[in-house]
Parts: sequence; C-alpha cells; structure tokens
Amino acid sequence: MTVTIERVDPAHFPASMNAFLEFPERLHAGDPAFVPPLHAWVRYRVGPSNAFLREATLTLYVARRDGVVVGTISSLRDPRHEALKGESVGFFGFFACIDDLEVARALVDRAAADVRGWGLAELRGPRNLTRVEEVGLTVTGDAARPPLLAGHHAPHHARLLLELGFQKHHDHLAYHVELCDPDGRRRGLPPKLAAQSAAVDLPGLAIRSIRWRSIRSDLSLAFEVFVEAFRTVPDNTPMPRAQFMGLVSGLLFLTNPRLMQLALVDGEPVGFAICVPELNEAIVKANGSLFPLGWARLLLGMRGIRTASFKLLGILPSMRGSGLHARLIAHAVEGVQSAGYTRLEASLIDERNGPMRAVVEGAGMEIYKTLRVFTRPV
Repeated sequence: MTVTIERVDPAHFPASMNAFLEFPERLHAGDPAFVPPLHAWVRYRVGPSNAFLREATLTLYVARRDGVVVGTISSLRDPRHEALKGESVGFFGFFACIDDLEVARALVDRAAADVRGWGLAELRGPRNLTRVEEVGLTVTGDAARPPLLAGHHAPHHARLLLELGFQKHHDHLAYHVELCDPDGRRRGLPPKLAAQSAAVDLPGLAIRSIRWRSIRSDLSLAFEVFVEAFRTVPDNTPMPRAQFMGLVSGLLFLTNPRLMQLALVDGEPVGFAICVPELNEAIVKANGSLFPLGWARLLLGMRGIRTASFKLLGILPSMRGSGLHARLIAHAVEGVQSAGYTRLEASLIDERNGPMRAVVEGAGMEIYKTLRVFTRPV
C-alpha cells in the first residue's frame, strides 16, 4: 500500500489543515498524557500573523495511505539560525505517525527533500517553529503530561527515527518540584539557595512584579536582558523583539502578575523571571477546540491549575556570580506560592546549559521528562 504525501495549505485548503490538526488526536486517543493543542492557536502560529514566519519558511505535510491520514510532518528553514550559528541545517517538526517504518520514511524523506532543495546539509528536529516551541521527542517521562510549549510522543516515534539513521543531537530537560508538604504547608527554599538570596548585596537593586499597566515597556526591559543572557546558550538564535513580544504576550494573557519578576539596578534592567500557569492542565479540558463549549471547559479548567511553569530566567552576564539568580528565584517562588500554586515546573532546559541546570537543581528541582533532538545528513 503506497504512502502519498500531501502538502497542507492552511489558507486555501481548510480540509487538509483540519486533517493535519486532527490526526495527532486520533493517534493518541485514550492516552491520558496527550494534550490536544488548541486548533485556533496552531492555525495562528503557522499563519502569516506569526512574526517568526516573516523570515522563516514553513511547509506542512500529511501522509495518506488509501486516503486515510497516517502521519504529519513539517519542514522549516530558519535563515537567522543559519546566519548567526553558521550551520547548514533545516528542521522538521509536527512529527506524528503510526508505528510504521514506511510511513515514517516517506515523511522524513519529504522534509529532507525540502532541506536539500534549500541547499542545506543537515535535517534536525523535531522543532515545530521557534527554538522554544515543541522541540524534541519524548524519550523519558512519556506517562507524564507535557508542559506548555512541549509536545507528547508515543515511544515508537524515537525508535522509528533511529531506524531511519538519525542520531541524538542533544536533549531538553523538564524539571519540577512540589512547593507544599503533604499536609499543605509551604516548603521553604533549599538552605543553600536561601543563603545565596539573603547574601545579595547590589546597591540600587529593586525587584518588582511586572505591571499590567506598563506591560509592553516592562517586557521591553525584559527583552534587553533576554538577548544578552541567552547569547551564549547552545543552539540559541537571538529572537527579534517582535517575535519575543508576540510569544511572551500570548503566554501572559491568562497569567497572574505575581508570577513575573523584573530586577533593576538604579532603574536599569539586569534580570527577569517569568512563570506562567501550566495551561496544559486546563487546555486538556478543551479537547483541542474552543467552540462550541471549549471556552467554557478551558475557563473552568483554569480554576484547577496547581502548577506554575518557570519559562524564562535571565540575568545579565555582568551580574552572574552576584547571587541575583537566587534572589529572583526567591521572589518567583514567593509569587507562585502566594498565587496559590503548589507545584513548580521548569522547562525546557538544554542539557548543555550547565549554568541553568545548576540553578534549577540548586533550587531542589528534579528531572521528570526528557525530550531529544535528532539529526541526520540529508
């Protein structure tokens, strides 16, 4: 039975886009760890309104056998990554398929053909869009629900890629920690981290919550730190301001200001910490659609979220070693606990980012999920 690959055009062929969106839900039907992504959000992110796609090239595909969808994949060219990292690499993403090597090969070959057509030498992924959106395949912790901006994959996906000649490039790690004892009492910071926070001595230092009335200017200050703080992180491509503002603003729409901290010295930004409610605990209730009742289920689910997700922590390089990271974490944890959350999650952290791993592990957090990025010459 022949596998055919069909290009998805979200703008002109809504039926093919519907098939693209619905296949993962059918593939993972009955899996309690799967969180169906909101269709409206995916359509927005793959459409012309996404600032990232003003420079990058994204193509979506579905695989069919006898007219039935059996897999999905995308190809992505990120010229900023090529220019700033000097790598001849294209990416595949939105990877989902039945447990069938023929189907997986047809999907990967289609993405590889695009990458070759762009004159690039390596196919890497999964990476759906930006470097922070659904990167990597689940290789450990598949029984746990994924955090926001991470995907979920049945074990056969990684096995099929290995059979097709892919190798590990690197892993992304998801950490978590309980913030309350079984009896409900709040846990304090680990002693070493608490001591580091208390010892911070930076004249003119002020740490405050990001304010809704000045959200754009506060996020602009955070962006200034973000660019410098993440410049040396492996595989990091500096994110343009519009892309940062669009992505973070979308995440913060339903969050609590107490979860967002900004550090300034004499009024100049030196660090920030952004946590958001772990929206997947609510999104799963909507079952992928906001209409007709998805909105109600989502809003009802918001009331039951118990996890805050630590998405970004940035410190200017000149402030490293000052203990500012510990002070920011202390403020963030206090904000999370005061907002009523009982679990803190941190994801996704590149395994090669030793300083950040030291920070979260020093805060008592443990790995609960690993997602792997694979690579292969084209």
